[in-house]
Amino acid sequence: MKTVGKALLIPALCFMFVGCSNKEPVDKKEQETPITFSHEEQNFEIIYMYDEVQEYVDTVREKTGKSNETVFIEKVFEPFKKKSNMEEISLRYTFDPSSEVDKLEESIKELEKDKDTTSRIMKEALMKSAKELPGKDKKYIIFPANPEDTFIVEQMGGVSGFVLSEDVIVLQLSPSMQKDILKYTVAHEYNHLIAEESNHGMIRTILGGVVVEGKADAFAHTIYPKIQAPWQKPMTPEEKKKVVAEITELRYSDDMKYYEKLRAGNSSKGIPQWANYKIGYEIVQSYRKNHPEISTERWTSMHEAEIIAGSDFEKITAYD
Repeated sequence: MKTVGKALLIPALCFMFVGCSNKEPVDKKEQETPITFSHEEQNFEIIYMYDEVQEYVDTVREKTGKSNETVFIEKVFEPFKKKSNMEEISLRYTFDPSSEVDKLEESIKELEKDKDTTSRIMKEALMKSAKELPGKDKKYIIFPANPEDTFIVEQMGGVSGFVLSEDVIVLQLSPSMQKDILKYTVAHEYNHLIAEESNHGMIRTILGGVVVEGKADAFAHTIYPKIQAPWQKPMTPEEKKKVVAEITELRYSDDMKYYEKLRAGNSSKGIPQWANYKIGYEIVQSYRKNHPEISTERWTSMHEAEIIAGSDFEKITAYD
């Protein structure tokens, strides 16, 4: 769940640069005003992209002769770049346009019905997070999940998120989302934003990615201690031993395919699914137990080597 230009972000996040039109799309519909609120001097925006995605659906149905990708860029991606203040980027894969427009429209309708509840949950989670760990202004941009991406529904409680910059989070929601997982994910991603504020350029290795996910889960668990994310089922001692050996071997690598294998699991090696999250959480919680005097702000911004050295996993070191 991470940042543009970094090698180790959420496994689903992949960037590819493509040429996009700079022409302004014709926008005949007035778009919804963002939801704004503050905690002390920290400001938040929640921006829904449901109208833009619906325009994509409507235009695809018109059979204009344009490809789905071209329509998506015009109707969704170009407005998104402006709203996120990230006009210099071209983002693909995470925003792969769906061809199942009927299912996508149905998702939008269902999500629209629950939008007030969604906003209330997100506001609560952000206020709790900001109270525990204040930072700069933040923006959460909300999309309906691609109905072809069944992983979000089946494995992630209907909620997926990633960091676009230190100020912007993107969430993808399914109508079947679990409200507790939405709360937890908002807090989890918020911690990534704060870590990015103070720790530029540190998430470059597999070990860095593991620890940064551990920080985010440890923070979300602090905010919502009774919520268990799908990936937080404890490992067996044998699984833990194998995962520790794997990340010790791969710790210097910045190869995304190895990080993806940690997330996906590898039954032939005895590596469980979500291994990067599981071991990262244990490392950070171990550090916190050993150093209760260290503030949330401090360990959120701390380098992975220092976290590991102060945990019960000190034999895994980022440096020889």
